[in-house]
Amino acid sequence: MGKKKKIIIIDTFNPYENRFPNRKLVTRDTLLLIKYLRSEGYNVIIEPDNGLPLEYLYKKGIAEFFADPINITLINIPITILTNIISNQIQKLFDQKETIIKENINIKIDNSTITYNYLGEHQEKSNHKIINQKRKELRDGFDKCFEIKSPYEDLPTPVFLEHKPKIVGWCWLWSDDEGLKSKMVITDKIVKRRISQNRLNGLSVTGIATKTECSICKSDFVDCNHIPGKKYKGKKCSNTIIETDYVETSIVKEPINSQCLINYK
Repeated sequence: MGKKKKIIIIDTFNPYENRFPNRKLVTRDTLLLIKYLRSEGYNVIIEPDNGLPLEYLYKKGIAEFFADPINITLINIPITILTNIISNQIQKLFDQKETIIKENINIKIDNSTITYNYLGEHQEKSNHKIINQKRKELRDGFDKCFEIKSPYEDLPTPVFLEHKPKIVGWCWLWSDDEGLKSKMVITDKIVKRRISQNRLNGLSVTGIATKTECSICKSDFVDCNHIPGKKYKGKKCSNTIIETDYVETSIVKEPINSQCLINYK
């Protein structure tokens, strides 16, 4: 008998399907997990296998690791492989303040009905349904928000709170030699008060990286197996986003970029 195939299946999720249809999306965390697994020689299948190119969502200002839920299936692979990579390798790439929501990583082994979190602990049987419900609520929420027309002619883009589907204002975005800039009006009274009290003072954007380049191999960062921050023959790997589709702007408590702040007047 031949060796059993070792396969890892990871699903994708597009919370902005109404505005950006037919996109095969993963988060930056999931992409790094995929790259680590591929670099270790594992066969990683990204579902649905529909021929669409894989793209990734980047969010600036997220303080939680794997903030978006993910379903993973391991076939003929022990769960310790996955738990070690997440715990010992990927999390080290990010700020130490970031935490992992255990329930958001739903791992199934072969055809078992039992699921686990990234620590190898049993999840509740209903966790898979809970993840699907979270995804549905997120997608439905953004669908409704993007259907709302701005009351301001010169501020066409909705402003959200902490990348959640709750409109708290409207803005106009543009970029110049200094970077991305925004003019906005905050309509939510509570958010406006928190900004004036300096309890909310950061701006953050979500985008879909449609064209990227790895500094090591010069190929698309999504397709290669090089890991950002890791050195290859003395050269540190980095990723350059060449083309992107802007998705949304959010007011956040702690922006990753310390210069991305609100100038409140």
